[in-house]
Amino acid sequence: KQWYQRRVRGDQMCTVTRPGNALVAGSLAVELMVSVLQHPLKGRAPAALDPNNSSEDSCLGRIPHQIRGFLANFSSVQTASHAFDKCTACCTEVIRRYREDKMGFLMEAFNTSNYLEKVSGLAEMIDNTNFGDIWEFDSDTE
Repeated sequence: KQWYQRRVRGDQMCTVTRPGNALVAGSLAVELMVSVLQHPLKGRAPAALDPNNSSEDSCLGRIPHQIRGFLANFSSVQTASHAFDKCTACCTEVIRRYREDKMGFLMEAFNTSNYLEKVSGLAEMIDNTNFGDIWEFDSDTE
């Protein structure tokens, strides 16, 4: 094998799959961005949890909070969930600290690899997790 074949996965070398997936992901991202920009609440558009309630739609229809794609059967699903209170991007404490000292916050996040985990409380949650209580399942488990 050549040196580059040993260092990358098959999907990184494939000249058909990777460009095709990039186009699909890019087109979904553009459609999602345009839908968000057209919604009166912009980035605070609510998740469409009730399929019978169209009051939360934008002029372009529903705005999913997440799109999961499955190449095995060429399908996608739109999922919605409540915000994680320890999210390293949008939890209350991360937003508060960012608003207090934008540049200081960003520089600390850039220079300290686990800064956002500590600020959000995720690091503490992981430290307090009893990994012996976590069950592992595989594809053969029923």
